[in-house]
Amino acid sequence: MSESNAIANGLAGAGGGIIAQIITYPLQTVNTRQQTERTLKRNKQNGVLIEFVTLCQVIGSEGWGGLYSGLKPSLLGTAASQGIYYYFYQVFKNKAVAIAAARKVKGHGNGIVGMFGWLLVAGLN
Repeated sequence: MSESNAIANGLAGAGGGIIAQIITYPLQTVNTRQQTERTLKRNKQNGVLIEFVTLCQVIGSEGWGGLYSGLKPSLLGTAASQGIYYYFYQVFKNKAVAIAAARKVKGHGNGIVGMFGWLLVAGLN
């Protein structure tokens, strides 16, 4: 049962990462374009206006697809990193709960993972 929870969390993490990446990728594209174009760096006073101008320039010259150029490798990396992160987070979480339960059976503790236990789980990830 705990292995299936870990797999489900890994898949959910990968799926969530993919959705977030698809939604925010156009903003990342605009940011990258601004960082590589020196003329826009000089006119940074009106940040929001410059970002909108860059967005319009990309759409005008490359179409809507230009906002998503390079998305596939980014999705692969995001899905892998988020999937692995959430899979192992669940594995470590299950292990911490099992250790706490075993300690309770032996008469050590109340069977609840404490704050430091959860910090350790998060830190291991």
